[in-house]
Amino acid sequence: MKFTPPSQEAAFSQNQTLWPILCLMALAGVLHFWLTINFSPVVSLLAITGVAFFFVSFFFPRAGLVLMTLSMLFSPEISVGTVGVRAIALRLEDFLIPLLLLAWMMRLSFRKELRLFTSSPLNLPIVLLLGLSVLSTVRGIGAGWALPLPAALYIFKTAEFFLVFFLVLGFVRTEQEIKLFLGFSLAALALIGIYTLSQVPSVEIFTEHRITAPFEGDPEPGTIGGYMAFLLLILLSLFLYEKRSRMKWIYGLLGLLVLIPFLYTLNRTSYVALIGGVIFISFAAKKKWIVFSLFLFLIASPFVLPKSVKERIVFTWEDARNPGRELGVDSSAQGRIYTFRKMWKTWKQSPLIGWGVGSFETPDSQYARTLHEIGIIGLGLWLWIFWRLYRISRWLFYDLEEGTFKGLVLGYWAGLLGILLHGFGAITFYIVRIMEPFWFMSGLVVSLYLIKSQKALSVNQ
Repeated sequence: MKFTPPSQEAAFSQNQTLWPILCLMALAGVLHFWLTINFSPVVSLLAITGVAFFFVSFFFPRAGLVLMTLSMLFSPEISVGTVGVRAIALRLEDFLIPLLLLAWMMRLSFRKELRLFTSSPLNLPIVLLLGLSVLSTVRGIGAGWALPLPAALYIFKTAEFFLVFFLVLGFVRTEQEIKLFLGFSLAALALIGIYTLSQVPSVEIFTEHRITAPFEGDPEPGTIGGYMAFLLLILLSLFLYEKRSRMKWIYGLLGLLVLIPFLYTLNRTSYVALIGGVIFISFAAKKKWIVFSLFLFLIASPFVLPKSVKERIVFTWEDARNPGRELGVDSSAQGRIYTFRKMWKTWKQSPLIGWGVGSFETPDSQYARTLHEIGIIGLGLWLWIFWRLYRISRWLFYDLEEGTFKGLVLGYWAGLLGILLHGFGAITFYIVRIMEPFWFMSGLVVSLYLIKSQKALSVNQ
């Protein structure tokens, strides 16, 4: 790890003395500007919040990262219009993430030995994926296959997810910081658990009364279900490898708090993601009792599961008896399968790089949509990214001793599988409240990998 030379540290310290004064003057000027010009209260509040967040992130960058972590699940949604049938909305983190990046860049201007984007095994495939997305979309817009504004928003969202990853890599330097940010992520999960648990009594199948995240607008049980499945896998692994009995109790109680509303999401895609991840944990950790327990639970499920959960699962085959059900499943599951049939008709015209981001109207499967939008090459780049995350997780798991980090890595490793399974029934790679926490955790795991690999390199030398 490199350290700043004394001369640069001294210069930075002197600048720190001057910067608070300049920042207070700038803040006073901005507040005066907003108070003297008649803007809407919402715009004014956003501006003041943004200025305050920028200054906090500049002087206390890790505090800014914590605030961004909480905003991922609790930020309000602001509608900015529609394009065709698509509603366009922005969230608070859409403003906070660029501000955090700007604050980080300004800090780098004082500490020139730091780098904006930390080198990692993911950098190349991420850059290639974004480059291909832009290339394919420009071509698609020129051919009339994609609309510019929706395409730009989807690409911006994808870049924003990766930016979360790089910001975590830039800020996190020690193992203690990894534990700190993991703790804040689990604290956010606890708040979500409490929030969604209060919705359980009103849940009704096939109505708007479904489990949903805060400020979601229309209920999106698949979104909150995917997020919960991912974090539940991490909780299970933390419980397995935690040495402190008090923390085991905390992880166990938190898991129960989240599992109850998770079941009431009534989202089968999320159920599959969780079950697949649990089976993976059982084999990776060589704890066959987990699979045995899961098997017993599935056998007992008709007697122990809530009525609405059983109805949602059984509906998969009950609805198959109705006219128009050709595949032996309900209309929802059948629609996801037919998504690939619809994709195939147009994908054949541009199989390598697709029709451009935002060109596919049916949002039922991430893989069908990715093949249509950025082709085989685009899907290959996504799989390359996940393959490298898989290799990193595997290396860490077998290198680490039992404890918090081993639990985190195994849960994340299983979560990769869960995310991939979730993508068969949702456009998971575009869902903000799944991908932002996922890439935040990815940043923590890759940071741990960089720390451990650097130590291993030092020992070998």
